[in-house]
This record gives sequence, structure tokens and C-alpha cells, in this order.
Amino acid sequence: MQLNKHIAALCIGTFCLGVAELGIVPVLTAIANDFHVTIPQAGLYISAYAAGVCAGICADIVGLLAFGRNANLKTTLLIAAGLIFCGNLGASLAQNDIMMLAARFVSGSPHGIFFALSAVVCERLAESGKASRDVTLMVLGQTSANLVGVPLGSLIGFALSWRLIFGSIAILALLLILALTRWLPSMPVVKKPLTNELSTLKSWHPWFILSGVAIGSAGFYAYYSYVDPIMATVAHMSAASMTLIMFLAGAAMFIGNIVSAPLTKYYSDVALVCVGQTLIAIAVLGALFYSDVAWIALTSMALAAFGYFFIAGPMQALIIAGAGDAKVILAALGQIAYNGANAIGAFLGGEAIRHYGFANFSALPGSVLSFISAIVFISLLLRYPRH
Repeated sequence: MQLNKHIAALCIGTFCLGVAELGIVPVLTAIANDFHVTIPQAGLYISAYAAGVCAGICADIVGLLAFGRNANLKTTLLIAAGLIFCGNLGASLAQNDIMMLAARFVSGSPHGIFFALSAVVCERLAESGKASRDVTLMVLGQTSANLVGVPLGSLIGFALSWRLIFGSIAILALLLILALTRWLPSMPVVKKPLTNELSTLKSWHPWFILSGVAIGSAGFYAYYSYVDPIMATVAHMSAASMTLIMFLAGAAMFIGNIVSAPLTKYYSDVALVCVGQTLIAIAVLGALFYSDVAWIALTSMALAAFGYFFIAGPMQALIIAGAGDAKVILAALGQIAYNGANAIGAFLGGEAIRHYGFANFSALPGSVLSFISAIVFISLLLRYPRH
């Protein structure tokens, strides 16, 4: 399977964003200790990233609709790459809690629009019938980040300093800027009447999908944001083992993405999402009740991670399928649904820990939300079994 240069360039970006988003998970306790804050307070660094995602997308939607719907997708992606550099450099140099929150907010601001526009770029440049495959390959950068980048960052964080994780992302962002400049063709946004772009949003269908995306994402991150304290304080695994734990999670995400890509040829996007989301719900429920057993805690984490990235490509394709002239807007709204829910999920997981006193109780809101999302997509599949 040939990986086109424009997909390779986008993969560098999704790799950077994948490490930036989840690289903080295995070193969350270390950062909390350095800044003298509690684990639930440190969880706000994850929420700040997700809040930055939503703010960045909202700003871009306003810009596209009001001022620059004839802007160039390549230019916007280059601006996003610059923000990846600035935000992660800031996180690597942060000296206190407030500076870290601000840096994480900036780091998150390009995340959603980069993924949204990357999906649109893949769809526009794809060969006939291969749009879902190319979108899934683009997401491969993020799953590679979880397979290689996050475990390597964990190793570096424990051996040297967690600051080097974010500093390395900033350096890689410079390579991203070069790759986008050389490998991505100029892609002006096709200017359409505003009424055409907004007409799709009058239908219940995209909002129903977006609600399922948001609920499911909140459920996953309510649990996954606190894998570090769950493994340390409930499963009683050593801090040194977090590198291997993150490698297991990353491998599960990578395999989920790889398994999903060829299946898009044989099964509908919504069918694949139903299977993956149901698996996540079951895995998070297992983490809630059996995280005190180390092998069950690890298995639950791996299955949830597998499911989340099994549905990543099909979910992106599902969001923009049938969007007509509103592909950019719906792709952006999809990222708001993903990442706004991530912020809410991390907050709910932290509140559950605060209330019950045990890290595995972050999986309580996680399991409830995951099952609700599965029901949403199953109902969509039953209504449109052939689509």
C-alpha cells in the first residue's frame, strides 16, 4: 500500500499531536509533584489541552465563514504547525501551574483544526473509493505516536525529565513545517454560498452523530486520563513499569487502527464504530471493578485503547460523509465534539476520584458514557443498516 507524500506529511503532524495529547498521561504524577498540585488538579492539564482544541476550532470556523472561506488549506495547516511548536516549547519551559495550563491550552489549539482539515485534504486528494482508507492512514500518525512516541516519552520522562517530551515535540514540529511546505499542494477552500454550507446543519443526522462522538470520547478520557494513578495506586505496579504499560496501550491503539483500515472496504463506517464503541464500554466497565488485579487492569486498558483507535478513521469518515459543501465545518465540529468532550471527561474522571478516593472510579462516568455512545451508534446502524 503506497503512502502518498501528502499523507506522510500529515502523519508527521498527527504524530506530534498524538504525543502532545497523550504523552502527559504517564508522567502526570511527576508533573503534579513538580508543581505541588493534586492528581485531579494535574488532570486539568489534559482538560486545558482539550479546551484549547475547541477554542482553536471555533476561531477557525469563524474565520472561514466570515472572512476567509477562500483561504488556502495548506496555509492554515502551516499556521497550525507553528502553534504546535510554540505550545509545546512553552510546556517544556513552564515554571508553575499557571504557565503549564496556558502552554497546554496553546498546544491544543491547533489539534482539532489540523485533524479536521487533514481529513478534508485526504478526502479531496484520494483516489475514487479510497477516502476512508486515506483518512485512516492519516490517523496512523497518531497511533504511531501512541505506539512509539508516548512510551519513549515515558522512558525519557522517568530517566531524565518530563520537559524533554514537550521539547522533542517542538523540534519535530519544525520538521512538520518543512514537510507541509514541500509535500502538500496548494489547496484553496472552494468558496460556496454560505446557505449551502449551513443547510446540512439543519438536518438531525450530523448532530446525532456528533452527539455520539462527544459522549463516547468523554467516556474514554474520563477513564484513560488517569491510567497512571490507576496502575500505580490500584493495580500496585511500579512507576518504572509505566513505559511498558504505555507501550502496551500504544500497541493496542496502533493495531486497532491497522485492523480497521482494510475493514472499511467490507463494512460500513457506522458498523465499525458500533463494534469499537461497544468494546470500549465493556473494557472501561472491567477497569472499574477489577483494576486491583494487574492483568485485568492491563487488559482493560489495552482493549479500550484498541477500540478507541479502531473507530478513529471510520468515525472521521462518518462525520464528513454526505456533508456536501459543509465538509470543513462538519469536520471541525467533529473535532469540537471529540476534544470538548475530552475536557469534560477528564474533569468528570477527576471528580469521581475526588469523591470516592480511588483512581479506578474515574471509570465510573467513563463506563456510563461509553455505553450511552454505543447505544447511539447502534440505533443509527439499525435505522440505516446498509449505509
